[in-house]
Amino acid sequence: MKKLFLSVIVTLFMSTAFAADKSPNTAKNFDETYRELTKLLNTYPNLGGLDQDVVVKVRIAINENHEIVVMSTDTTNEDLNYYIKNTLNYQKLLAEELKVGKGLVFLIKFTK
Repeated sequence: MKKLFLSVIVTLFMSTAFAADKSPNTAKNFDETYRELTKLLNTYPNLGGLDQDVVVKVRIAINENHEIVVMSTDTTNEDLNYYIKNTLNYQKLLAEELKVGKGLVFLIKFTK
């Protein structure tokens, strides 16, 4: 009985050690990518339909040509949706932080 208890404890410690060996799933640093996206989006014209500041959640992916593909936006404002998709879709991403097939979710703040 004592050996059984000891083997359970050893197994528990071994599984904990292997689980702790893996790096935690933390957010990666995409500074260069964010700078490039900001540069692309900062050319927006004065969007007259904004009554207040708007924050839009955007989800993108990178295709095999290392181009941005806008997967979705969470805005109900069709002008903003159109602007974001037209500005970012199929633009070549020079930053190498995102790999082909990987995605990124970020927020864009539009001020009135």
